[in-house]
Amino acid sequence: MIFIELIVIFLLSFILIFILRRIAKNVGLVDKPSLRKSHSGFIPLVGGISIFLTLSMVLFLHPALTIKYNVFLLCSSILVLTGILDDKNNIQVNIRLAIQILVSITVMKFGDISIHNLGAIFSPKELTLAPLVSNIVTILAIVGAMNAFNMIDGVDGLLGGVTIVVFSALGYLFWLNNNVELYYFCSIMIIAVIPYLILNLEFVFGENSKVFMGDAGSLFIGFTVIWLLLHGTQLNSSPSFKPVTALWLIAFPLMDMATIIVSRIQNGRSPFQPDKQHLHHKLQVLGVPNQLILLILCGLSAFCACIGIWSEINDTSEVVMLFSFSSLFVVYFILVSYLSHLSVFFARLHSLSTSPTE
Repeated sequence: MIFIELIVIFLLSFILIFILRRIAKNVGLVDKPSLRKSHSGFIPLVGGISIFLTLSMVLFLHPALTIKYNVFLLCSSILVLTGILDDKNNIQVNIRLAIQILVSITVMKFGDISIHNLGAIFSPKELTLAPLVSNIVTILAIVGAMNAFNMIDGVDGLLGGVTIVVFSALGYLFWLNNNVELYYFCSIMIIAVIPYLILNLEFVFGENSKVFMGDAGSLFIGFTVIWLLLHGTQLNSSPSFKPVTALWLIAFPLMDMATIIVSRIQNGRSPFQPDKQHLHHKLQVLGVPNQLILLILCGLSAFCACIGIWSEINDTSEVVMLFSFSSLFVVYFILVSYLSHLSVFFARLHSLSTSPTE
């Protein structure tokens, strides 16, 4: 029965994409080529909307899949609508942040969940946060997760691939903890994302049917991830996994966002000003094919998630897990900084080689 339901969900997601593609072209909800974007033609930004609608329909039929499903759908709807408006009209950064903070407050107020326990990350004793600190940390975590997934959406298949990796890891941990509802929730997300990946990577129908995720999709996916992480680590006295494990599950988007923000601040720019300084951009400048970039970065995400799962299963010390994650971030930051110098060198070399000669 479950297998048949998953097939229906897959087909539903596929059908919704094709319906939404036509609507998007009629209303101008498309991604246009620019200096920062290398694609050709106007690509419909409907991948995320189809995933959201698919999951929403399933939750209406199976509300027990997540606690406070009505709060989840309300917050998701706000974010998807914000993303659609941003995709079409470019909403100001401060307005987007205000909406994301409002959603975070809604999660805490009406979802009755927040980050109050960080686990035994510094000593054998668990670190419990005071209410005010808990609220601030929760807002930062929710806003951070949404923007982290939004920022990695720069290469075909990358956001979709990382999404499947993260939800696979989450689903496995929920399954180990006998949390059947959230395990099935993760399975539905994976199935709903696959049709988007097929069209985004032009596996079947070619370039004419290509779609992008859009900000609506990346915000929704980031929010769904942090919603499940909160439920897995904070909801009850017997969490599905440790809070520090959550860092490993979303290590790549988290490290990429943190590195980009530090880099932009160092260069005197706004942390939210778009640029081409992400790791995938630097690899492109170095001449690495997009397919290989996709494989490398999804592999990195899977590697980190596997470390988190292995550490969770083997009850590795949370102090060790946090120290290891911090060390990995330092290595990642140094590597990306090194690639920055290489990418600048190759960019100048390329400009010299393509400049007109007298």
